[in-house]
Amino acid sequence: MKTCRKLLISITPWFVGVLLSTVAMSLGSVFGNDIASLLGGEPGIWARMGKGFAWGGVIACLQWFIVRRAGVLPVRFIVASGVAFAIGYPLGQTIQLIFVHHWSWHLTGYWSAVATFALSLGVPQWWIFRRHLKRASLWPLFSLTGWLLTGLVWLDGGKAGFEYGIVTGLGLVWLVHSQSQHVKAKGSFGETVIQ
Repeated sequence: MKTCRKLLISITPWFVGVLLSTVAMSLGSVFGNDIASLLGGEPGIWARMGKGFAWGGVIACLQWFIVRRAGVLPVRFIVASGVAFAIGYPLGQTIQLIFVHHWSWHLTGYWSAVATFALSLGVPQWWIFRRHLKRASLWPLFSLTGWLLTGLVWLDGGKAGFEYGIVTGLGLVWLVHSQSQHVKAKGSFGETVIQ
């Protein structure tokens, strides 16, 4: 009985991480589409920026529940993610349009757009994580991998989210978990000091 309970306790953060990141991708996309519609619809620049802001903000909002244990402040994390993706989403689509319109490189344009989405969200998040997580430099790689797997599903016309959730959810939980092993170095009982 105790073994099952310990196993459940040890698995729970990983499951919650995958669940939150999966829901973040799906809900962010839906909410972003709603915001874009309210702003006149795509391909309008304000609609694209609004969609990017909403999508990035929702992703960060749900992922913050994973990284809050590491001391990541919610407002800075959510606003930075939303603003960065408000720029990155239309930028990715513009890059895709250039490849498709000028050279008819449809797949190159598509994958360039997906990579731009990933990096425009992952790099600002890394900038914040680097102050709180020891291995934060791995976050852009986790983000990029999650987005690329999601892009594969989108390419086949499917609804994505789970692929992103597995990679980024497990990645965030691992980053926070590996941080917490190095946290309690000095200080009195109950006081946490990050090395």
